[in-house]
Amino acid sequence: MISRFFPAVALIVAIGLFFGYINPTRTGSIASTQAQIDSYDSALAAADRFEEKEDELIRAEANIPQEKLERLRTFLPDGVNNVQIILDLNSLAARSQITLSDFDIASSETEGGSAGAGAEPGIAATGLGLASETAIDSLEISVSATGTYEAFRTFLEGIERSLRLLDVVAVSVTDSQTGVYKYDMTIRLYWLR
Repeated sequence: MISRFFPAVALIVAIGLFFGYINPTRTGSIASTQAQIDSYDSALAAADRFEEKEDELIRAEANIPQEKLERLRTFLPDGVNNVQIILDLNSLAARSQITLSDFDIASSETEGGSAGAGAEPGIAATGLGLASETAIDSLEISVSATGTYEAFRTFLEGIERSLRLLDVVAVSVTDSQTGVYKYDMTIRLYWLR
């Protein structure tokens, strides 16, 4: 009689064991651990791709002549020196025969940053999961200039030809009967993070 009930009891115990212990363990802690392992594997694969891309860029940079690298660093430096920027703008103004005053410096972040005020469309880091962060910051300098129209035009042409990446984002002109006007400008400059 025991031999008849033993297979049925063993089957019920096996089903209970499967649904009570094996299945919850397999779908619970083992599944979450496997998902974490998969996440780490994808991070390692991304790190390998990043190292390959970094090596490729280092080799490409080694092929660029040093003088061109210096021009590139001038065009888009890896930091900002507020004092040097003001001195450079004053030097350009002196050559253009205008006078600068009332400097005001305000930082802003580009697209994807928290401030958003200085957002420039299309400027973003790409690849390897870095698209949400940008590699470029900006700084806005408000300044007043006094001079003739021709001198101010020469100043703007100097900014346009500058090796440093500068944008004049706002200009307002105060009228004058003497031919010497007051110009209030906002100049944005960029640098790499």
